[in-house]
Amino acid sequence: MINCPICIAHKSKENIIAETDHWVLRQAPSDKNLIGYSYLEAKEHVENWLDLGPAECQDFGNILLKGLEASLVLPSRPDKIYFAGIAEVVPHLHIHLVPRYANQSKGIGHLEIALGSGFSKPL
Repeated sequence: MINCPICIAHKSKENIIAETDHWVLRQAPSDKNLIGYSYLEAKEHVENWLDLGPAECQDFGNILLKGLEASLVLPSRPDKIYFAGIAEVVPHLHIHLVPRYANQSKGIGHLEIALGSGFSKPL
């Protein structure tokens, strides 16, 4: 898609941590102040999990493993890694990987730091 910020970031190779044939692991912007926050993103512009083929689905495990390996080089091991995949504001299939450490809030409150406070409000 022409104006998709994820497609644009992939072309610039900006903040890419790792990639596979079908997926990119990209560091999230530092303005969130969440150490290790990253995105797992489909390389091709896909908007729905149901549009993935067998190769993309099988390769997802490879990029997930790279994401977990990348978390091992963080300054300290997170207590949890939250996964959130919504893809509504930016309609390009992606998952937020949000590490949570012992001194941080738990649950939805922690995800709100990454995703913005509006995501958990009823429509």
